[in-house]
Formats: sequence, structure tokens, C-alpha cells
Amino acid sequence: MPRKKTLSKKKVIPKELQQSVVAQEITSDFVLEIYEKAKRARTKEKKESLIKVAELLSKNIGSFLVE
Repeated sequence: MPRKKTLSKKKVIPKELQQSVVAQEITSDFVLEIYEKAKRARTKEKKESLIKVAELLSKNIGSFLVE
């Protein structure tokens, strides 16, 4: 039985692209969840950082968060 020829991913996938796992689609509901967490945050630093995250995510609705 002849051996199958194998290809390396490095040869097929361009260097500019990388493989990732989709963690979450950015939706308006997801952004609102983050904002609600910010409202319930106990420390001022945590509240400010979550609000910044919510603002950034709101500008990218329809995109995906990847790991």
C-alpha cells in the first residue's frame, strides 16, 4: 500500500494568518452584560476597566472574540 503524502500546515497556511478558537460573538446583549457587571463592581478600578471594555466591544459588534 503506498504511503499518503502529507502536507504541513506551515506550507499551506500563510504566515500572516493564524489559527484561533472563537470564544464569543460580540453582540449588543454581550456588551450589555459587561456593562451590568461594571455597574455591580465593588472597586472603582474594576468598574472603570469593565466600562472601557464595554465601550471597545460596542464599537466591534458583529465581530468575534478569539483565544
